[in-house]
Amino acid sequence: MDRSKLTKVLFLILKILVSGGLIYFLFSRIGLSDVLSNISKINPLYFIVAVAIYLSQLFISTNRWSLLIERPLSLKRLYSLYLIGSFFGIFLPGIVGGDTVKAYYLNKMLKSSLPNGEAQGSTLVTAIASVFMDRYLGFVAMLIMVIAVYPFSVMYLKGTVFIWLLPLLFAMFIIVSYLMLQFRIGQRFGFIANLYGYFSLYIGKKAVILKTLLLSVLTQTAGITAVYILSMGLSMDVPFITVLVFLPIIILVSFIPISIAGIGLREGAFVFFFSIISVPSEQSLTLSIIWFLSTCAASILGLVEYLRIRGDEKTTI
Repeated sequence: MDRSKLTKVLFLILKILVSGGLIYFLFSRIGLSDVLSNISKINPLYFIVAVAIYLSQLFISTNRWSLLIERPLSLKRLYSLYLIGSFFGIFLPGIVGGDTVKAYYLNKMLKSSLPNGEAQGSTLVTAIASVFMDRYLGFVAMLIMVIAVYPFSVMYLKGTVFIWLLPLLFAMFIIVSYLMLQFRIGQRFGFIANLYGYFSLYIGKKAVILKTLLLSVLTQTAGITAVYILSMGLSMDVPFITVLVFLPIIILVSFIPISIAGIGLREGAFVFFFSIISVPSEQSLTLSIIWFLSTCAASILGLVEYLRIRGDEKTTI
């Protein structure tokens, strides 16, 4: 095994240990039986609605992704790829990335859509660039939402490190992004050079970027609504404004790349933030787990789509 593969394996093991350690810590402090008891009490209708909302989020995200792909492709087929990416991202995190799977199948789709005789060398670049920008713009929209609701956050986050950390992170992100695009810092490194290449494909498309950001905000708002609905299903007395304030920050925390798919970080963040409004730890942990389970349930459709596509590939061979 070469050094790069060994490093990836060790980093994956470290992530598993971090997620496992955090989950063990939370359950040992809060109690597994209390959480399981809360899960059993949820109204199934609310859970089904949350699953439907997540599927609608993926469809909105598919529309956003389609705007970043120059060639007109079937929205139905792109949605299928988004479902597959969601499945791999949730059930096989750190092994086969959801974005990698999406880029792989999009590249194949783009190649098959080319007229005979047309060069195919640019299809992989288009596939990777669109997936990267889709992810990047979704992250930008998340930061925008965090800052947009910041005036409402002050009353909840006062006295915590987040009261100054959030605007600082936003300012740093804007400054670093500007400096990198303006002066192309680190261009001699292959990975960063590729990023500049991807950005260059979209820099002049201001209308497209604006539409994708709006769709990203809509997607995040749907996710916030799903969590609020699940809190109602658990009979939690949680105001919508608190979910609007806390959830984008919780998602940002779960993005820290030290755990498997944010597992452990996300649950710990739920417990921490909702404790600010005196929600019992077992309830906030249950809410986090139920939300995760709703995304898992919806993403099973991605496995169905993956098996269908694999079956079609074998048929055509």
